[in-house]
Amino acid sequence: MVTVSTRPEPGSRVSLDIEVAPAEVDRHFSTAYRHLAERTRVPGFRPGKAPRNLIDRYAGRASVVAEAIDHLVADSVDAAFDQTDVIPIDQPQIDIDPDGVAEGNPVRFTATVSVRPEVELGDYADYPFGLEVAPVTDEDVDAVIGELRDAQATLRPIDGRGARNGDVAAVKFTGTIDGEAFEGGSADRLPLIIGEGRMIPGWEDQLIDLEIGAKKGFDITFPDEYRVEDLRGKNAHFEVEMLDLRERVLPELDDDFAKASGEVETVDELRAEIRDALEKRNEAEGRHTFGDRIIDYAAANASVELPEVMVENEIEIMRDELRARLAEQQIGLEQYLALAKQSPEELSAELREPAARRVKTLLVLSAIAEKEGIDATDEEIVAEVAQQLSRYGDDPKLREYLQSRRGRSYLRMTLRNQKLVETLGQRALGNDGSSADPADIQPATTPQPEVDETPGAADAPASTEAE
Repeated sequence: MVTVSTRPEPGSRVSLDIEVAPAEVDRHFSTAYRHLAERTRVPGFRPGKAPRNLIDRYAGRASVVAEAIDHLVADSVDAAFDQTDVIPIDQPQIDIDPDGVAEGNPVRFTATVSVRPEVELGDYADYPFGLEVAPVTDEDVDAVIGELRDAQATLRPIDGRGARNGDVAAVKFTGTIDGEAFEGGSADRLPLIIGEGRMIPGWEDQLIDLEIGAKKGFDITFPDEYRVEDLRGKNAHFEVEMLDLRERVLPELDDDFAKASGEVETVDELRAEIRDALEKRNEAEGRHTFGDRIIDYAAANASVELPEVMVENEIEIMRDELRARLAEQQIGLEQYLALAKQSPEELSAELREPAARRVKTLLVLSAIAEKEGIDATDEEIVAEVAQQLSRYGDDPKLREYLQSRRGRSYLRMTLRNQKLVETLGQRALGNDGSSADPADIQPATTPQPEVDETPGAADAPASTEAE
């Protein structure tokens, strides 16, 4: 049996004064002797069979007490948390006197933990904004039509004219700096769309009016911010030959094109289908934006002192999220840092501000959820654990975290915050006389570090490709 009392401490910390009953102390000593007997070689006895007095002699009384304390503290602290509803956000600091731990006696010790800080809420419901959904214009529909036509375009060989912007070209080129070739500065056959901006600024302009078989030499300077440091600001000379040139031919905007683009019969039906899809997209985006503004409004009007341990934990979570996204691109975190010329410490510093914003947002929304009586169920938490593990490949470190008390507390807080945003958004829309599914009112994803989707850029010369 465990009895506990709590004392608030400065800096969002709580001390738990815990007393363990003699019967519980004796049970933990029995466990300690059993474990030590299995690990200690005592002449004449099989492992686990030596009596206590010999374990004291061969393992040492101090080892027995230390083993008992390990089990006693772990079980008693968990029981104390359950009794008090204290939710720790870090490992507790234990203050216990080993000399006072003995069989047949109660044991008293103190566990001090960081806890979620108090949040001073401001207004979170009287929004000076509402749901805004962008209208769909004829120009929006025309833009989609144009993309569909581009996707169905065919290539036709060009005869009798030079290159223009939008043409598909294949070029051979050699680049030199001070008469010396440089890595990535040459290609035997590079396909590109002229004017698309794949190469460094001004490079593709030099291809205008070149006909098939024509050659041209020109000088160009690499940008000062170019990603290859050794080439920044350098003046290079290129010799280029136009190997092939084709123009893109768009399909006619007629009913045959409409049939090929969707399950419709006419261009008018295609336009109506596109307009409907765009309206649904705009409405979904409007609801996401509305959810984000609700969060921002609540956080801006609240005050809270952020515990450093929560910010550090969030930085680690964001680092794991980055690692998982990079893994989907088959890039390791170390490789990413090398490409970004960034140290692990610099990455942590970069993540600190968004991590702090996340922590404040979570704390503020949790405080509002408590005030509103909104919570996540155990079933929802179990489902979220399974989803997280599935998303990140059942990573052992993530599994350990999600199954820990701290991890489950984090998931509970996150899930109930999602419910809260849905509830507040629905309440506001209901006040406006609108009808909406609460699940539609979701905030956009929390801030993430930017990841270059194509850091290698293997299909073009590194020295000439645009930033």
